[in-house]
Amino acid sequence: METYRLNSRVASNDREYLIQTVNDTSSHQIRSSIFSDGHLLETVEESVYPHMPEQELLELVKTAHKERKEEVESLFERYKEALGSSDVEHIDYLGMALMYKHMHNEAESLFRRAVSIRPDSHEALNHLGMVLMTLHKFPEAVEAFGRCVEAQPKFADYHNNLGEAFLAIGSCKRAMIEFDEAININIYYGDAYYNKALTYILNSIRREDFKLFSEAADKTLEMIERAIVVCPEYQDKNFDEGKQLLSDGDLDGAYHKFLASRDRKKERRFKEFSNVYLKFMLAADKVDEKMLRRRIESLKEAIAKNPHYPDLHYDLAVAYTLMGRFVHSKAIKEYQEALKINPDFDRAKKSLRLAENEFRGFDVLVKAILKG
Repeated sequence: METYRLNSRVASNDREYLIQTVNDTSSHQIRSSIFSDGHLLETVEESVYPHMPEQELLELVKTAHKERKEEVESLFERYKEALGSSDVEHIDYLGMALMYKHMHNEAESLFRRAVSIRPDSHEALNHLGMVLMTLHKFPEAVEAFGRCVEAQPKFADYHNNLGEAFLAIGSCKRAMIEFDEAININIYYGDAYYNKALTYILNSIRREDFKLFSEAADKTLEMIERAIVVCPEYQDKNFDEGKQLLSDGDLDGAYHKFLASRDRKKERRFKEFSNVYLKFMLAADKVDEKMLRRRIESLKEAIAKNPHYPDLHYDLAVAYTLMGRFVHSKAIKEYQEALKINPDFDRAKKSLRLAENEFRGFDVLVKAILKG
């Protein structure tokens, strides 16, 4: 089987992105990847039949490449439009779509735009903090998450995120306050327990707070065990090595291993759970049936690996709802075609009225989904 490789470049502001599509003959997949400054940002894979005719395979590679290029160009076109927009929800959705694709500089610009329009938007402030953490702008992330918690103090995620930002700047005592608050709101918050363990370890290295230091020996492993009961996905090679280093008294080594395990878990969940890009494309009238079918298959595969994650089942329900909207719109078009041919077709008239009423219900549901 021949190997085909297509490359295209797309520019945004002062940055250039490389889109590369190639068929992998060993795994029988077509891979479309986005690179920036030599770093891989995202890869989408599509399986192909092992003995597909060469011309058919080449056409699939060309189609996949064209779709990815148009997708990125569409995002950047809307990015430029959004910088001059005042629709905070739309700007925020687009910012998340860009962040989902690891286009963090563009995402930061949009979240800052959203916050400048609506300074108390806790969603936009939270997303701004998230992208600032990714860009290692930790003091700015503390400020963004702090404003976010002020705007909406009852969300456990926001306190956990603020705690992570404090931890990133080495402020262990303030980080622990936020993780404790997150657990007060949600006692089953595994991420907050894990972060408490990290805080105990870092404080033992830096000796910032005496009370935390005195508790560390008893509490660190307890917090780790509580975390993995709720979130067993923390357990990987880095996690196991971190526990061993902790047992050996190598606190610095253990901290960095546990941190690597947390980062890996975040990246995996980010890929598996993010429904934001689909939401944005829907808002931009860019979702098509093929995209939805791919999304559904991807979610079904993720659920097979993680059957107990409610977010995945929710995302699949959203995708099925959107697919139902597409199918319903096709039904309406066919009723209309029937009436063009025979305007006196009473059954078609009645069915069209019912279908149009139901479609309006779909629109209400879709708008509710977009509001999150």
